[in-house]
Amino acid sequence: MDTKPTLVYFDIRGRAEPIRMMLSFLGVEFTETQITQAQWEAAPLATPFGRMPVYREGPLEIPETFAIMNYLGRKHNLCGTREVDRVRSDVTAEAWRDYGNRIANLFGAKSTSDEARKNFLIEEQPSLLADLETYYLQNEPRSGYWAGASITVGDFAAFHMIEGLAQSSNTLANFPALLAFYEFFAAQPAIKAYLQSPQRPAALFHGPDGKIYPQD
Repeated sequence: MDTKPTLVYFDIRGRAEPIRMMLSFLGVEFTETQITQAQWEAAPLATPFGRMPVYREGPLEIPETFAIMNYLGRKHNLCGTREVDRVRSDVTAEAWRDYGNRIANLFGAKSTSDEARKNFLIEEQPSLLADLETYYLQNEPRSGYWAGASITVGDFAAFHMIEGLAQSSNTLANFPALLAFYEFFAAQPAIKAYLQSPQRPAALFHGPDGKIYPQD
């Protein structure tokens, strides 16, 4: 009987990617059920709230990306050692989730106009990223992480979104601290090994006209 945890999600990086990264960083062996967009549209799986990802471990069935990440963080001591670190990790994860939801709503829907996307990139995104960079630089000690002196859930949430920026545009050139974090985190041995893994999904997310891949 296979007792490994199971992660269920689409065959893209998407919302499951920071979970995969956490599991790989922790050395947790897991199986993954990857669903294509066509399979989901033809016969959606019976999941809580009708969405993915879903993480199954023993009797637990956990939906929602950040519920899964927070569970793994609590179980494996990735929530910070001080209360201020735990708060910063939560804030970091929530702030990057808000940013990610904004991106998904604008660039994942056919109904969004090109003008609205352009306005976001020119007018709104720089302010959002500047606020996030400022928050990052306020961490004490200046460890390279987002919360305290060690890796937390918030770091995985931040890296996931920053990597998307690094692989789809030159935006990070204007945010040197975010770029520095991206390079620092990507160089961690366990993270580097995962990023180079052939098992990692190639596509970033689903766009209005199909899968979106990193720029070469």
